[in-house]
Amino acid sequence: IPLPDIKDTLKRKQLQQELEQMEQEAANKQVKIKRSDTDAFLKLLEQDPYADSDDSLFEKEEYGTVSALLGEGAKPFLGIPFELLQVGHFIGALGIVLMAFVEYPGFPLTNLPTPLRDALAGGLGTVYGLNVLLAIYVALIQAPARGQDSAIWGLKTLGVGGLALDQLTQLPTLEQIEKAESRKGARALNKNKTGKPFRG
Repeated sequence: IPLPDIKDTLKRKQLQQELEQMEQEAANKQVKIKRSDTDAFLKLLEQDPYADSDDSLFEKEEYGTVSALLGEGAKPFLGIPFELLQVGHFIGALGIVLMAFVEYPGFPLTNLPTPLRDALAGGLGTVYGLNVLLAIYVALIQAPARGQDSAIWGLKTLGVGGLALDQLTQLPTLEQIEKAESRKGARALNKNKTGKPFRG
């Protein structure tokens, strides 16, 4: 059995890298559309009915109020998708508020003994007291550092606490964005005659 030649392996590896680079360049040259451009969006859907799920076909949108409220782009927390945790927190909080403050005989959740209801109310007070402190921290320090709306993030932190803080801290700060853009600009300026980025 003949052994593989290292020259063939290197040529295959170089060819594969060139193909990947060509695919990347083709993807970069592809015209991206805005999701708000309904005419272009409909034409795209006529060509490919599943195109709406391919983010590479669309211009990246700013991380705004709707993205913040829906928890878009947040990493899973302990393997659980962020959106599910957020909804679960709201439903759980509503359930505990119902059990602690509503008394209606005949319904098991609203017919609890007084000591248990007082314990639930005390727990809610503690949790939402901490959430108020977190909301102030988020609204005054974290949100402005990331160019986000302080009121939205403060209210969201008041509602779901540390989950909102975790989601917000996953966004880059304005300083990090500025550094990344300056690095990209420096790379573009340092290209040599072959078109390859300067590695220095």
